[in-house]
Order: sequence, then C-alpha cells, then structure tokens
Amino acid sequence: MTTFAATNLAQFGSLHRREAQRRFAVKWVFFIFILSLIEGPLRKWFLPGLAGPLTLLRDPFVIALYGYCLNNGLMHLRGVAAPLWLGFATLTSLVGLVQYAEAGFSVWGWTLGVRTYWLYLPLAFVVAKAFTPEDILRFMRLCVWIAIPYAWLVVAQYNAPPFAFVNLGVAGDDDASVGVAKNILRPFGLFSYAGPNVQFTAFVVAAFITFYVANAPMRRRSLLLAAGGISIAVMSVLTGSRSIYFLVAMILLFTLFGLWLARPGMRAFSRSIGIAGFVLLAAVLFVAVFPDMLEAMRMRFEVAEASEGSIWTRAFGGLIEWSGALYSAPLLGAGIGAGAPGVARFLGLPDLIYGEGDLLRNVNELGLFLGFPMLLLRFGAAIWIAWIAFLAARRRRIWALPLAGFALPFILMGPITHSPLNAFLVWLAAGFVMAIYYTTNRRRA
Repeated sequence: MTTFAATNLAQFGSLHRREAQRRFAVKWVFFIFILSLIEGPLRKWFLPGLAGPLTLLRDPFVIALYGYCLNNGLMHLRGVAAPLWLGFATLTSLVGLVQYAEAGFSVWGWTLGVRTYWLYLPLAFVVAKAFTPEDILRFMRLCVWIAIPYAWLVVAQYNAPPFAFVNLGVAGDDDASVGVAKNILRPFGLFSYAGPNVQFTAFVVAAFITFYVANAPMRRRSLLLAAGGISIAVMSVLTGSRSIYFLVAMILLFTLFGLWLARPGMRAFSRSIGIAGFVLLAAVLFVAVFPDMLEAMRMRFEVAEASEGSIWTRAFGGLIEWSGALYSAPLLGAGIGAGAPGVARFLGLPDLIYGEGDLLRNVNELGLFLGFPMLLLRFGAAIWIAWIAFLAARRRRIWALPLAGFALPFILMGPITHSPLNAFLVWLAAGFVMAIYYTTNRRRA
C-alpha cells in the first residue's frame, strides 16, 4: 500500500469515527428527551413512592453526555455565546458557594441551586455542534407523532373526575388537580403539574410549524400533518392556561413576520395560509367541540383580570417586576436558586420568598453584583437568537423561525431558572436554532 493510499485510509477512518461519535451524541439527546416524558408517569402513576429521587432520573445521563461531548469535541465553544454563558455559569456557581456558606445552608442545597440554574444550559451548545438539519427534522417529526397519543391522554384527563387515576399528581396525590372554572380541570398530560404541560404543548406547536414550513419529504406527510395538527390543536385548547395564548402567538407571529421579511413571495403566502388554517382549526375546536372549556376560560380571564390584572400584565409584567429588587436585593444575593420551589423546600424556606417571576428571583438570588449581568445576558441572548433565526431564514432555512419564537419569551423572562424541567426544552430549542444557523453558514461556505 502506498503512503498516499494509507493516508487516505486513515483520514477516512477518522471521519467515519467522528461521524459515529456525532450520531451517538444525537441519539443520546433523543434518549434524554424521551426520559423527560417518562419521568412524570413514573413519579405519579407507576413508582409514586420514589417520586423524590426520580426528579434526578435524567441528571446522570445529561452529565455523562457533557463529558462525552467535551472529550470528543462535540460542544460548540467558538464565538461569543458559549464562553459568555458558560463562564457566567461558572462564576455564579463559585460565588454561590460563598452565598450558601454565609447563609448557613448545606452544600447539597447549593448543588440543587446550581442544578436548577445551569443543568441544561450546555445542552444548547451540544445540540448546536452535534445536530444536522436532518437530525432536527427527525426530532420535529417525532414530536408530531408523540402529539397524537398525547392528545388522547389530555382529552381523557379533561373528561375524568379530579380523583381519577389519570389525574393523579406527584407521589399518587389524588388531590393535586387544578381547576379552571365550573369544575373544568387543567390536564397535566404526562407531567406532574400544569406548568410543564403548557410549555410542552407550546414546544410541540413550534415543532409542528417547523415540520410544516420545512417541507421535508416523507411518505404520507399530509396524513401526519392532518392528524398532528388536530392533535396539537386539541392539546392547545385544553391546557386551561392563559399563557398558552401568548406563547402560541409568539411562535406564529414571529414565524409569519420573519417569513415575509426574509423570503417574501408565493411560498411565503402559501405557508402563511397553512399556518392560518392551523389557528382556524384550533378556534373551531374551541367553539364547537369544547364549548365548556371556552366558557371556563372566559370566566378564568375575568377572575384573573380582577385579581392579577390583564393578560398583558401577565405576559409582560415580568419584564419590569425585577426593577423593585434593585433597591432591596443584597449585593452578593441570597443564594443561587435558593428561591426556586424545589430548592426552597429543601432549605426550609417559605414559598416564593424571593419572588415568583424569574427575573425578580435572579436579582434577589444572585444579588446586584451578578443579578443585573444575568438580566443583560438573557436580554442579549433573546435578541441574538431572533437575529440568527432571521439570518437563517434569509438563507432558505425558514424553519428556524418557529423554534426561535418558542425560545424567545422563555429566555427573555420565562422560568428557565425555576426548575430544570422548565429549562430543558428552552435550551434544546435554542440549540436547534444555533445548529440551523451554523450548518447553513458551513454549507454556504
């Protein structure tokens, strides 16, 4: 064998090994996503006695994934975003040790606080490096398939009494159900309370719109779009949440605005008609199939507006709520994650001691020294994700837009430091947007 042939063979072997490592990391992310859907059923239906330990079910797999990707160069660390976020996460975690020591809290509490803030942040940079556009579209297709049986579960929970097996809460709690009005329940889906179900529903809406506008070829695509569209519309109208209107509006409006701004023309018009059809389907289901939920939501809006303010206050109040903490927050903060529900219970602190909104808690927990930079990072990251999604759309990757529309409100002011479960899908979606943008740039080059 000549030296040239031997060199080519070695390069081929190296490329083959590299591709195998990349595919393994992608499969690992798929596996962690499936675990996120299994965790809730285990905690409330099948292993209620282990509800506490099962909250850590995914952690060893996530940490192992990070170790594997760092060892094999499968984490996107170039540019500005990764060094800024990962460096800030390291700094706040180290300062958190001092915060917890001064407050007399245990190192285990600190571990939970760091976990609540940063467990899934590196996942965005793993996805950005490891996923190809084809992998992302396979993920979106999987979400649409999952939505079909998921919708049946949601309808079953909606029609069942509060104490029914399908409506059990964490640890088999038969008194965990949450009402909307007029004895109408808020389905939890596969999760152990309402919030994650709302977020998952919004994520699946973004996945459906992504799959639709990408126009990826597959057998019986129209049949999947029809079944998935009906199922996701059902999931959306039965959340019993006011937030779902804002989240879905963000996804759809950002997609439509970016579509017309980046790629105006007949294709943009046809895609817009399809998206409008999805909205019309949801409206018809609300009025004709679930009129009792429509009436219950009308009453919920009236009661909530009288006690909490309008839906606009609910949607955007978090953007200014944090400003009051500038006059009261300690310089070094009360402790990273100390006010998050799970961590506060572990530390024996009152619920919502440092505020309910994420930005308000960030300032109180990290203090003036690090809380304000945290807000700047969040605002800057939201703008950057929107910008690179628009750039990708201009290069015919318009399907970055729905995923960015989902991630934007959460990064900007949503509960990404409330619990790891709330952060998972947000950083995953941000990673998808980055992957689309980076692969578009590489293919263009």
